[in-house]
Amino acid sequence: MKKLRVFGMVNHLGNNFEQLRLAENYDIEFTYLKNNVRRWGRTSHRPMPDHLNWVSYYEPGKYDVAILSVDQQCIDPQIGKGHIYRQLNDLIQDIPKVVINHGTPCWDEMYTEDLVINGGEILGKDGKPRQLDGMKKLVGDNFMIVNSYESVNRWGWGYPLIHGMRPSDWLDLPKEPMVVLPLSPAGLDKYYNRQLISQIKDGLPDRTGFEVVHTNVNYAVMDWRDYKETIGRALITIFPFKDSPMPRSRTEAMLSGSTVLSSRYHNADEFIKTGVNGFIMPDNPLSYIETINQLINHNYQDTLAIGQAGKQTALKYFNEERYQADLYGLLVDVASGKRPEWNGTKIWA
Repeated sequence: MKKLRVFGMVNHLGNNFEQLRLAENYDIEFTYLKNNVRRWGRTSHRPMPDHLNWVSYYEPGKYDVAILSVDQQCIDPQIGKGHIYRQLNDLIQDIPKVVINHGTPCWDEMYTEDLVINGGEILGKDGKPRQLDGMKKLVGDNFMIVNSYESVNRWGWGYPLIHGMRPSDWLDLPKEPMVVLPLSPAGLDKYYNRQLISQIKDGLPDRTGFEVVHTNVNYAVMDWRDYKETIGRALITIFPFKDSPMPRSRTEAMLSGSTVLSSRYHNADEFIKTGVNGFIMPDNPLSYIETINQLINHNYQDTLAIGQAGKQTALKYFNEERYQADLYGLLVDVASGKRPEWNGTKIWA
């Protein structure tokens, strides 16, 4: 088979980083659009691969398949996040397109899930009606990949592709009595369960003597190495998120030997077993606070062992070889005109 030529864009650096590494093991070439509003920079949490080609515009006839990205905020034409997707989706008409949907229909601060999925007419701030696209219209006939099995149910369609990582990237360092929260400073409060997060952060110091180290807000994480070292030194990493589908940062923490405390959503309770390889937590700040207190102040050695068990779980399920084989197979199928369908199998089945 000839080299698979893929056109893409910078959107989600973690996803892009894993995706581009296909070129190290498969006969595939990536070309990305530059001058995007999202770009790799000096302080990025992922290094930019050397083998990536850059172009300033799309030329028909040069590629076999395109990979574009969206999330739920892209459904509103007035929000700039979706502009690059719309422009490329309209422009690229000569090859099949894979759309990676990084979100879920949850956008309670703005719209109902039905509006996010199906679109509809709403009243703008000026009191005049305007139209939301809805994800069905936005994606159209493109092949849509989602990041968790539950996301297939939430959207009503899509092919689930679970990430996989290279273990050597993550640093299982000697652990310190530190509680880390890897959380974007972006919006979507209910999506991330920010009220619960704030209650945990507010109540933790008095009960445990430790504060939550929020890597993207109150800690000066400057680059890839610093980010890895912070997670690698953390005894505990928390993930109280409600609707973030299969967060990569949780897998990063597990591969770093940090003990994870996670909400149950998006199938987390199917591979994390409480007290064995991590903890599945209720949406209750006191439960998080008391569990952290017991782990960090009274059961330190047991916590280290649980973190190591979590690492073995991540090595088994979230490995780079499986992810690359899955992604490459999907790209080849879509490039050849096929429409793969998920058979319901999960990677931990």
